[in-house]
Amino acid sequence: MSLTIVGSVAFDTLYTPEGTKEKIMGGSAVYAAIAASYFTKPSIVGVVGDDYHAHKIELLQSRGIDTSDIRQEAGKTFHWIGSYLEDINSAVTVETEIGVLGAFNPELNIENANRETLFLANNDPDSQLAAIEQSNATRIAMDTMNLWLNIKKEAVKAVVCKSHVLFINDAELRLLGDHYNLIAAAQTVMDWAPSLDVLVLKRGEHGSSLFTRGGLYLSAPAFPLSLVKDPTGAGDSFAGSFLGVMTNKPWTSENLKHALLIGSVTASFTVQEFGPDSLLATTAQKIEQRRQELIKTVPL
Repeated sequence: MSLTIVGSVAFDTLYTPEGTKEKIMGGSAVYAAIAASYFTKPSIVGVVGDDYHAHKIELLQSRGIDTSDIRQEAGKTFHWIGSYLEDINSAVTVETEIGVLGAFNPELNIENANRETLFLANNDPDSQLAAIEQSNATRIAMDTMNLWLNIKKEAVKAVVCKSHVLFINDAELRLLGDHYNLIAAAQTVMDWAPSLDVLVLKRGEHGSSLFTRGGLYLSAPAFPLSLVKDPTGAGDSFAGSFLGVMTNKPWTSENLKHALLIGSVTASFTVQEFGPDSLLATTAQKIEQRRQELIKTVPL
């Protein structure tokens, strides 16, 4: 196992035009790990409350995901309540019940500290920094969100400066790079983050883009879908599958192209059902089939 994922393990309550679901399986680390499990054997570092049933942990374990660093503590599991009723592409937070995640301080066991890649899925940047301090990973990847950029921007920047790969969306990149132009913002971030080699721009229905320090620019479309039920976790699935594909591979332009397409098609499975159900139900073969279809549509 060469990929350690630090992030939230959660319950989600969702309101979308396709219906409502209450307290289903969610969390940035969960989506990322399930997506990565099609390509490698990832590990999760996280925390849950005493209301998190054992069968959910067993489900993760059945996918080859190491859960030995998921701690269970007295209290409630992190619960996000979100609505997509106004815009299916943009979540509105209705309520957040922090629960045990509020005091989460990641503790990496020896195996997780020595994995090749550390992925800091969306979470408090202070928690991300604590994980970095314990890790011997040769490649550190991270994700973030507007909330942290609005209330802890300097801490987010500190994490970026210790990372090699950054996953980010348009609005977040504009906030981080202090520029309305995405290319200029990406260049600005790479200028002040000397270790950052790859910046992956997640653009939802508009696909994805990738910038490297060496000047490489790649772009991939989103996989076309006639129905999106629940976009929650799509970005986490993108990042998890991207890193899963790149585990133990050289970061060449060809491999990065492949990973970018894999990220797009893996995310397309996530959004087709509520929670991770569709992602769990797919196969590596189906993911590859969609990748081939996407190549025919717009070759890279």
